Amino acid sequence: MRIERIELIGFKSFAEKTVFKFHPGSTAIVGPNGCGKSNIVDAFKWVLGEQSAKSLRGDNMADVIFAGSSTKKTKGMAEVTMVLSDIIKKGSNGSDNNGSKETTKISVTRRLFRSGESQYLMNKVPCRLKDIKNTFLDTGLELKAYSILEQGRMDNILNSKPQDRRFLIEEVAGVMKYKVRKQEAMNKLESSKGNLQRLQDIIAEVKRQINTIDRHARKAERYKKLLQEIRDIELRIAKRDVQSLRRELNELAMSEETLKSREAEVSAHVHSTESIIEEKKRLAVEHERKLNEIRNGLYALEREVTEDEGKINLLKRDCENMRERLESFIKLGEELDEQKGTTTASLYEIRKDETEMEQELEKAGNILKEKQEGFAEAEEEANGLEYDLESARKDLFHKAEEISNTKNEINQIKIAIENIHRKAEKNTQDMDSVSANIASVKISLEQTGSELEKSTAALEEEKKAKEEIVHSLKNKKLELSVQEGTLYKEREELAALVSKHESLKEIDSSQMQSIDETVKTLCQVADILETPQEYETAIEAILGDKLGAAIVEDRDEIIRAIRHIKEKKSQRSGFITVNPGNRAVSSFMERANSKDGIVGEAAEFITIKEGFGNVASSMLQDVILVKNLDAAFSLWEMHERESVGSMPCFVTLDGEVLEPNGMVFAGSQKGVLKIKRMIKEIEGAISSKKDSAARAEEKVRMLKEVIISLENKAVSIDGTISGSEKYCHELTVKTANLREEQERLLRKHEYIGLEINDDHREKDNLKNSLDTVHSTCTGLEQEKLLLEEKIKSIQRSIADKRNNIETMRSELTEIKLNLTASTEKIGSIRREINRFELLLEDIDRKKEQTQVNYGTTERNIQLKEEEIQIKDGELKTKILKVGELQENASKTQEILEAKNAELAVIEKQAKELAHELEKVRSELSHVEMKKMEQSMKLDYIKEDMRKAHSVEVEQAEISDSVGQEEEERLPQLKEKISSIGPVSLGTLDEYEELKTRYEFLTKQRDDLTAAIEALQSTINKINRTTQKRLSDAFEALNEKFKEVFTILFGNGRAELRLTEGSILDAGIDIVAQPPGKRLQNLMLLSGGEKALTALSLLFAGFMIKPTPLCLLDEVDAPLDESNTERFIKLLSELSKEIQFITITHNRRTMEAADYIYGITMEEPGSSKVVSMHLAEAEPEPA
Repeated sequence: MRIERIELIGFKSFAEKTVFKFHPGSTAIVGPNGCGKSNIVDAFKWVLGEQSAKSLRGDNMADVIFAGSSTKKTKGMAEVTMVLSDIIKKGSNGSDNNGSKETTKISVTRRLFRSGESQYLMNKVPCRLKDIKNTFLDTGLELKAYSILEQGRMDNILNSKPQDRRFLIEEVAGVMKYKVRKQEAMNKLESSKGNLQRLQDIIAEVKRQINTIDRHARKAERYKKLLQEIRDIELRIAKRDVQSLRRELNELAMSEETLKSREAEVSAHVHSTESIIEEKKRLAVEHERKLNEIRNGLYALEREVTEDEGKINLLKRDCENMRERLESFIKLGEELDEQKGTTTASLYEIRKDETEMEQELEKAGNILKEKQEGFAEAEEEANGLEYDLESARKDLFHKAEEISNTKNEINQIKIAIENIHRKAEKNTQDMDSVSANIASVKISLEQTGSELEKSTAALEEEKKAKEEIVHSLKNKKLELSVQEGTLYKEREELAALVSKHESLKEIDSSQMQSIDETVKTLCQVADILETPQEYETAIEAILGDKLGAAIVEDRDEIIRAIRHIKEKKSQRSGFITVNPGNRAVSSFMERANSKDGIVGEAAEFITIKEGFGNVASSMLQDVILVKNLDAAFSLWEMHERESVGSMPCFVTLDGEVLEPNGMVFAGSQKGVLKIKRMIKEIEGAISSKKDSAARAEEKVRMLKEVIISLENKAVSIDGTISGSEKYCHELTVKTANLREEQERLLRKHEYIGLEINDDHREKDNLKNSLDTVHSTCTGLEQEKLLLEEKIKSIQRSIADKRNNIETMRSELTEIKLNLTASTEKIGSIRREINRFELLLEDIDRKKEQTQVNYGTTERNIQLKEEEIQIKDGELKTKILKVGELQENASKTQEILEAKNAELAVIEKQAKELAHELEKVRSELSHVEMKKMEQSMKLDYIKEDMRKAHSVEVEQAEISDSVGQEEEERLPQLKEKISSIGPVSLGTLDEYEELKTRYEFLTKQRDDLTAAIEALQSTINKINRTTQKRLSDAFEALNEKFKEVFTILFGNGRAELRLTEGSILDAGIDIVAQPPGKRLQNLMLLSGGEKALTALSLLFAGFMIKPTPLCLLDEVDAPLDESNTERFIKLLSELSKEIQFITITHNRRTMEAADYIYGITMEEPGSSKVVSMHLAEAEPEPA
């Protein structure tokens, strides 16, 4: 298998179609950071089915679609296609080295649209993701394999848990397909067990139901007989009651008509009287309205008189109040003049005090300035001394810290020397113990090896016997698969025929008229006719709807059928008797036989069902079948000219009809005869297909019996082989464990020797370091004493300066306090001046406002007195008008009382008529209620019979005579039914259905049990195969890892170790000791050492099982020059079998590549292939 090319369209930064062609050997992809090189790695992962957006460096899967740039629009789809060649198709036995290799080429495509729709294609044909994954199983191109190593994957391999490293040996062992098959088998096994449990529950429930229904079935028949007898009696009683109620309803209807006439007469008199009352009431209301208007006017005028009197009194009180206010304004003016004189004198005195305080404040400010300048100079000198003191203290602190560190180092060296001494003693003891264990393991290994050889030979003989059975079983299963396919095909074809037959039956039923069941029909016209296919259209055209007509015995049956159609208002239907009689036969055919275009008489081309010849003859008499419409017109015109006998009817083969009167009918027909013919043909085909399906089913049954027999034999021999394999496996595991223990003890022996030598060297180095550190510590302590003396001298100088500063600060404080007091005092004086000035302004403003208010009040008094005079005149006029309105109200009241007396007399007459009408209506209501009651009784009886017996009692053909004994027997019958209890009439059918279902479910349970056993056997077989492959792969990978580690590091030791547990689920620990270092934790290795360790492990896997492709993303970044050279050398050797694609910034890696692609971003956000070096093929941007 080889990667030929990969095509990117709209994927991440590759906006346009870009094709990368890959050749055998090594290909380097280079370019600046951020240009999109790693997007090629993501493209490989994505096309292989990666489902994690995070793994593709995105938040969601839509991030892989080109998001647009400043010059290019956003893409709506991302597509990646990978083309592979040299695909080897395996032979039927699963091997590809049988001498007949067939190679081909495949392409795998993945698309994603912004709408979220995703597509997978293989060779441009839609497929499932599962199909793609199955194609690449155990090829090294799976997502979880080690063929694609993106940035950070190397560290993940070393930092991950031992269990997460299992993919290394699984890939080398080639067990991924077994792992997938095992998981599928486990899923099926779990599902089958669940189905079996549910099936057993259902079987138990069905069995319980069968036992229960068996008791009920016996009383179902007895219940049915009693129910029929009750039905007959109840129907006859109901019919008798219905007829009695009908007679009573007719009598009530006559009484109802008489009362309605009387009601109409009295109602007319009432309406006439009510009209007179309404007119009288209208006149009374008119006079009453007029009286109310007069009274309302009177009330309003009286209210206005009262209001005017109140307003005059209020105006007089306002005048008195305003005169009192004039006197108060005079007094207020005199008081304001006196207050202004006092305030002016006080303001003069305060301004003299302000001038004196300003002069004193200026003198105090000058003194304060001189003192502050002296204080600032003293403060600056003290700060300089304190800075010197702080610097000296810092130097002293650093010296003390250096001394402390040096003493700690001395203690650490002494502890290390003591630890090495104790460790040397323990290593000597361990060396003696390991040597003794090595000798013991060697003896046990020889004994176990001999016993394993004998057991392996016996196991091989058993396996040969099993292979013969498996070969036979495989052939039989293949034959069964073919027969089951045949059976399935036969059943599918049979089901299709049955479905088609039912569809045609439904169409046939829908086209035929619906005949009432009460009419005794023999059949329909379409059922008695058959005609060749080429004449179907013509025959159906001439007969039309007559094909659906019903054939009956005689005309009496036709009359009875028509009576039913009229009663039920059913759809239009046709009828014909079985012997309708014959009309006179036309002689037209004798005269026209020689004419072109005539096919013959229509009756000649039909086959008639026995016993119905007269029906067909009468319907097709004088019907001539012609080739086309031209021939029909020619014959019709000929008959017109000759005018001999009656004109026949012409019908063409295409279905056009020319009537004797010259009318032509054309168009498509329902195809009734065609459907009848097709139903008959399909019925024959169904019968034939059922026979062939039965034969295929018998073959399948016989093959299954043979397969079950062979499987039983295989299971039996499997048990024997399983025991032998288990014993051989135990011996193998024991041998492997002993060898592993032997190797472990030898490695431990070697490791302890190296540890002892390392300890001696390290102890000598530590003693030399101790002497050096001692001398350093002595010098530091002398420097510390000198710094302490310097600090004491500076501190004394600072104390003197600070005493002088405090004296000066006290003097400054006292001056500032005095100055603050003076400032506050002058401020108080100024605030007092401001207050007096504001007071004078307020006095002037109040005096001016008093003068304004005095003038306004005088004018208001004059206006109020003028308004009082006007109101007095208006009041006198309104009092005169009140007297006039009172006189009019008295006259109107007298007229209204006379009208009301006339109205009372007429209303009395109306009440008498209303009483009479109420009496008539009461009698009518009684009759209607009685009629409704009887009608409801009638409806109740009919509905009761309809619900109870599904029959219309008035239409039922039963007698209405019921004997006294039968009426008395009815409650007894009902009591018997009640004593039986609830009974389902469908119990017997349900019993048979449950029994059939029980047998079917039992067979399903047996099939499921057999399937579970087969699945368990498959899982055990996969486990054995996987365990063997994993053991071999681990040993081979461990040896290659040691070898490659030594090559890449130049020396050193490394190995792989399995964690505890079975190899089927054990994890992998990595132990590495680079040259010149002790064995240590992988996390303590440098970045370059980690990268080389991971590469050693991966390249070891490639040497055992090469993959088609290895994609490395900047794995050489942490390597120095010498390690890069070793990496390139090993890469060149492996590239003879593996295609390497390396993304790199390393110049040496670029030089060693066979082909180079350059990636750049000429436009921001859009990657482009700009160069390809040493390769014959050019990139193909679309």
